[in-house]
Parts: sequence; C-alpha cells; structure tokens
Amino acid sequence: MKTQPMNLLDAVNKLLELNKQGVSAHLEGTMPGVRIRLSRDYPTTLPLELWDTKLHEPTVWEDLGMWNPSIDDWQAQSWYVIYETSQRSDN
Repeated sequence: MKTQPMNLLDAVNKLLELNKQGVSAHLEGTMPGVRIRLSRDYPTTLPLELWDTKLHEPTVWEDLGMWNPSIDDWQAQSWYVIYETSQRSDN
C-alpha cells in the first residue's frame, strides 16, 4: 500500500506508528534514489537509514552523487509510506 503524499515529519511518524503495529514499511520520496527505513537494530542504534542503491548495506550520500541536503531540501519533497497491509510480526 502507498499512502497519500505527506511532509517528512508526518511520514516518519506514520513509519514509527506502523512499526509499533509490527508492519514493515519504508519511505520513498521525490528525491531520486532515496528510500528511508527504520534500522533493524533500532532502538539501540539511530532509528532511520537511507537505502536503495546498495543491496544489503545502508546508502551513504556519496552513493547518491549528492551533497548532504538541508532540512529544507528534505521537507520540500513529497514522501510516501510504502507497506504491505497483510504483513504482521509476532514480536
């Protein structure tokens, strides 16, 4: 399922809400090649990671060929929460 477009803060809050319900989800925005997901080690690590350009490792800005965007750059994007409605975890 893909949500309606939202700002970054609302999208992260939705991602955290779904995680508490045991639903695996990630964020995709209008920034090319950027996917944000919760770290598998969260809450013992930083909660959010960039993914999508490497198969089994977090992405770094150098992989995307861009400088670190500012918060205004992040907030200027439309973000979607992508998740499967039938996926549940027993944790």
